[in-house]
Amino acid sequence: MTSEFIEYQDNEYGCGVIGKVVNVTADESVMAGDRVDMSLVNAIAFDPYTHGYYTTTRRL
Repeated sequence: MTSEFIEYQDNEYGCGVIGKVVNVTADESVMAGDRVDMSLVNAIAFDPYTHGYYTTTRRL
């Protein structure tokens, strides 16, 4: 993945970085035609509030 820095924010609610994804590379095994099938990616996300890792395979 290639990203682009947009802005750093620091205020009374906390700090964060805003960015823009400009390019994504994916293995053919997670592709459905010309699109990434997120149910096949087996991605994880970190939640800094609960200090836990979560899978991201189900669309809501």
